[in-house]
Amino acid sequence: MPDLNTTLQLLTLLLLAAGGYWLQAVAKTTAEEAAKDAIQRLKWSGELARELQKTRGIERQELRFKCYGALWKELRPLAIYDTTVIDKTVASDLSAKLSDWYFSDCGGLLLTPQARDFYFALQDLLRATSKLEDWETDKHEDSSDVSERPVFQSVLKENSADGAIEAMKYLSAAVPEDWQDKAADHAKNWREGINRVAKAWNKLNKRQRFATLQQVGSILRTSLVNDLESRAR
Repeated sequence: MPDLNTTLQLLTLLLLAAGGYWLQAVAKTTAEEAAKDAIQRLKWSGELARELQKTRGIERQELRFKCYGALWKELRPLAIYDTTVIDKTVASDLSAKLSDWYFSDCGGLLLTPQARDFYFALQDLLRATSKLEDWETDKHEDSSDVSERPVFQSVLKENSADGAIEAMKYLSAAVPEDWQDKAADHAKNWREGINRVAKAWNKLNKRQRFATLQQVGSILRTSLVNDLESRAR
């Protein structure tokens, strides 16, 4: 039969073993809880980042809506139903107003790559034609956006502006699903084509000049609408 000392030693060893197992179990549980907590923190951090990004996107959209609205207002002289007689002076004044808008605190800074060259196409046209000798336009009494389009398309064809013709086709439907990916390339082709027309300005008759200015303004407005709509989905 074991003596008292041996019994105490055995009990001590058993207690130490039980304590070690308990400490190991506690440590394991604590580690698991810490890991779960860390994962939860990461998820929360990711969710917070996504919410912040979403909020910033909404704020940018609201600012862009205000920005595009201010530009839209300046385009009124080119509207089909406006009574303004477009000539060299009007073109020069409009170009100056568009520049004022561009450098305002709610202007060109918010133009996206998809819409930027549609804006600059109009500015290039206004700036180039305002440097020429006096000229005028003639709006037909039955003019409409639909009636001016074929007149303008003939101008594009005569000046080999094939890229601009394709851009018009691209914008003729509803908001394109691939606006974010392809609009910028169409905008560059559009700007190049409009610059071709600007160089041939003196060869255009009054009706063709009106159709060109009206349609370039109309296309810019369409691009602004598409740009806003594509980001609202």
